[in-house]
Amino acid sequence: MTIDDSKNKINQSLLSTLSKVTTSSDASSSFASILESQLGTKVTASSSSSTSTTTSESDAAVEAFKEALTSKGALQFYQDYNFDKIEKLIEEKQAELEDKLGLSADSQPALTGDDRTSALSTLDDMMDAFRKQLQDKMEAEDQLDQQNTTLKAFLEELA
Repeated sequence: MTIDDSKNKINQSLLSTLSKVTTSSDASSSFASILESQLGTKVTASSSSSTSTTTSESDAAVEAFKEALTSKGALQFYQDYNFDKIEKLIEEKQAELEDKLGLSADSQPALTGDDRTSALSTLDDMMDAFRKQLQDKMEAEDQLDQQNTTLKAFLEELA
């Protein structure tokens, strides 16, 4: 059996299943009615208002995304997105390291004098190394994505 034969059999099977599903038109078997009967849901005003609030918030987020994308352009938007992601990771890592090094405001006992200066210097060095590592990782991921895209395009042309 060749691949074309197996594709044809699968297509025929799917078509016959689809025709069976579409020919059995029972009005009470709609998805919504089945779901309602199984769960016994009661739609309240509060749930509908929270749904509309969530929808309006997501619409506003989509509009903000579109505006940022059109004003900056795709490349600048992507670069800013990566920069924001790196900055967020750095802030989290810095907070974690400050706790470990005893530099946070609530650490007991608080470091003072030369110990604090040394710890701050160590923290700066660690953060610089972490930033460099994140930037290298992002660049490597971008290169890999670009190579995968090129490979996919090449394979599609062959097919």
